Parts: sequence; structure tokens; C-alpha cells
Amino acid sequence: MIVGMQREWASKYAGIRTFPLITLMGTLSAMAASRFDGWVVAAATVALAMLIIFENYLRTLNGKSEMGLTTDAAAFVMFFVGVILALDYMAPATAVAGTVALVLHWKKPLHGFVKRIGEEDVQAIMRLILIALVILPVLPNRAIGPLEVINPFKIWLMVVLIVGISLGAYMAYKLLGARVGVFLGGILGGLISSTAATVSYARNTRQYPSAAPAAALVIFMASTVVFGRVIFEIAVVAPGILAATAPPLVIMMAMMAAGKSAARSKWCTWPSPAAIAASVPR
Repeated sequence: MIVGMQREWASKYAGIRTFPLITLMGTLSAMAASRFDGWVVAAATVALAMLIIFENYLRTLNGKSEMGLTTDAAAFVMFFVGVILALDYMAPATAVAGTVALVLHWKKPLHGFVKRIGEEDVQAIMRLILIALVILPVLPNRAIGPLEVINPFKIWLMVVLIVGISLGAYMAYKLLGARVGVFLGGILGGLISSTAATVSYARNTRQYPSAAPAAALVIFMASTVVFGRVIFEIAVVAPGILAATAPPLVIMMAMMAAGKSAARSKWCTWPSPAAIAASVPR
């Protein structure tokens, strides 16, 4: 009903009554298949496909051309949600149904996000897929070498973690837009790369000298956040040494935060909004 409500509100095609019926169709076919055979589910799938084809054909005859694959695909997904409900997969079925509803509802934000990313962004995503989904699974998860202290899988997992954090922060930056402000720019700069943020903002001050105070604050914040990032990475990959490594990192983080506060109090005059926007790296 949640998915059907969203579809009826958005597309006026296959709404709050149709989707529950499709899901019940999947559940009943799976229940019948447990007694007869798997062909019942296959026949129900074919019947659903024919029903969708016939409905789209009628809509075409009536001059309604605003059709797409999204609603039809959602119908098939919800059909199989009903199937796995009959197989007692309650948690996966609930998660899939919620995900379908959110994906359908977030049409504009998702399309806007895709429009904002460029070729270099896509290449970065593909590199993460390469190192996380292609290389990582085939690496041996055992100690090798003369002293048996090198585990290729765990070493590469650290690479995936660092790249994943950086890419996730960068995509959040792209999703929120280029003019996200000084505060968020410093946080995301520390999560993406404090070194890159420092170089980028410092370089922009050559062209926009009035933005130097804002750029300095972003650099301070990025250099502060990076210690929190390192603490998080240690907690994930080596929790056994977290108690020994966290205190000095927290002290360094506090020192950087104190330096940022002192620097902020020193600059009485803030740059104009245009200067702050100009300091954001493109």
C-alpha cells in the first residue's frame, strides 16, 4: 500500500489498490507453489507481464503516452516481495518494499544528483567498484609471506574503506551543491582529503584574496576533522589498538579546534557571501 500510494500520487497509474493486489498475487502463488510446483510462480509472473502489456497497450490507444518502465519494474519487484513473504523472509521483504518506495519518491533528487556529476565523478565511482567489488573478493583472506603477517584481503579492505569514505563525502558535497558554506565545506574537506582541501582553498585565494579568511577557516576545519576520520578508520580495521591510539589523536584534534577558534576570533570582519562562495573549490 505504501508503494501503491506513492505511485498513485506520482503517476496516476497502478496505485494504492493495484500494488497490494500484485503483492498478494505473489504471496498466493508462492504458497500454491509449495504444494504443487514452482511452475505456479512462473505462470503468475507471465500473467502479470501480460496484464502490464495489455494495460500499456490500452493506454497507448487512448493517447496516454506518459508511460515508463519504473512503475512496471516496481510492480514486478513487489510481486516477488509477496513471493518471499510466503517463504518467511519477513525482514528482506520489508526492507525491499521500503527501498522501492523511497527510490520511487526520490525521483527528482536522484535525477538532479546524476545531472550534477560529471565524467570524472563517474570514473571515481567506477574505480571504487573496481577495487571493492572486483579486486577485493578475489584476494586471499589469509596470512602470507615469510613471517605470515601480510593479509592481502585486510590490507586491501583498508584501501576500500579510505576510498569509500572519501568518495561518500565527495558525493554528499555534490548532492548538496557547490555552495554548501564554510562549515560544511570544512567537514567534507576533512572527510574527502584535508591535503586536497588545503591546496584547493589556498590556491583559490590567489584569485579571490578577499576570501582568504573563509579559506583559512575551511582549512583549519578540514585539518581538525581528519583526526576524527583516522580514529574511525582505526576503530573499524584495528579496534584492539583504539584505546592506545585514540587519546593522542583526540589531543591533536582538540589543539586544531582551539587553533580554529583563535583564528576565527582574530578575524573580526567576515568576507562577503560572494567571497565565501568563490572560495568553494569547483
